[in-house]
Amino acid sequence: MALFPESCTRIIDLQSGKGRWALTETDRAELAAVHARTRAAPPGTEEELLHLLTRPFATEDIPEYFRYTSLHVLAWYLAGAPDQVAATLRAMDAALADLTAVEHAAGEDEERLRRLAALRAHLRTLPHADGPAAPVLDTVDAAQRERLRILVACTGFPMSDRHDEHVFLRAVHVCELAYYLIRHQAGAVVAAVGTPAASTLLARLARYADLPNRVFHVLRTLTPESFMSFREATGYASAVQSLNYHLMELALYGHDPRKDQVLTRYPHLRPLTEPPLREAYSLRQAVAESGDPGLAGAWQELARNLLTWRGRHYGFGRRYLADIQGSGGTEGAEYLKGFVVKRAAAGGRTPVPVHFAYR
Repeated sequence: MALFPESCTRIIDLQSGKGRWALTETDRAELAAVHARTRAAPPGTEEELLHLLTRPFATEDIPEYFRYTSLHVLAWYLAGAPDQVAATLRAMDAALADLTAVEHAAGEDEERLRRLAALRAHLRTLPHADGPAAPVLDTVDAAQRERLRILVACTGFPMSDRHDEHVFLRAVHVCELAYYLIRHQAGAVVAAVGTPAASTLLARLARYADLPNRVFHVLRTLTPESFMSFREATGYASAVQSLNYHLMELALYGHDPRKDQVLTRYPHLRPLTEPPLREAYSLRQAVAESGDPGLAGAWQELARNLLTWRGRHYGFGRRYLADIQGSGGTEGAEYLKGFVVKRAAAGGRTPVPVHFAYR
């Protein structure tokens, strides 16, 4: 496997050392300058790689969640992929493979390794086209392999030097990809309503909707103590800022006015509370209007999977943030509790965007 250019390796090593939190102001200024200098980098060049590596230090207004997670790299990887489902599944597997290697090297948590292996095995069974995803994950050409290598190298930067932050960060990456995959496929189902393909697509979507549950099963190998050991270093990088999560909910359920008080705090989320997106045409609305009992049954399976996940997310909050304010300024676990059960929402006709979203 080819090495990265020396300039890129240096920046990777700088961010990987003791965590990004330990970087000096001089380091941050240097990385910001590299980002500005490479703004017009041509695709496939050393300058493009430098630009990807340094965006978290850009001087423009970027919410902390996106600086922390480097989701721009996932968007870069997915951009232009002819098969978004295949590309998303490959990105998930690459992130999990990297985490597995990190855990093997640490040699600390056999249970976490078992759960990671089970999750990667499950990915291989997920539906893709007319069969399971295994051939898609096994058939990766040299160009795709290089893009996956870049994806992994440019996103694996915890803020702290705590080993357990790696599983937290990679869990966020895989969940973001799952939210995107669910939204992308929800759009495909809406477009197919009224055709024989709709029921097949919705059944596939129900399988994808179980992914966040399985990611949280891995994440629960964190103890509350290990979680708190790095939480301060992540600062204001709250998942409540996630565009992909809120767009997924919009695509599935429509606008939920109960969320407006939180969403309007963030300029990048405010458009979700305003026309035209607040009049989103949701999958729930499309299924209800179809009058198709088969689609209604498949919708219930999908809804159950996501209800289970929201319940587990609330349980995660109770375990790890029992009496602590969430990093996004919410009431932590109590905020999550309020959205476990979804209410009916007034619908509209606005299509929900289908691109991988970041700020």
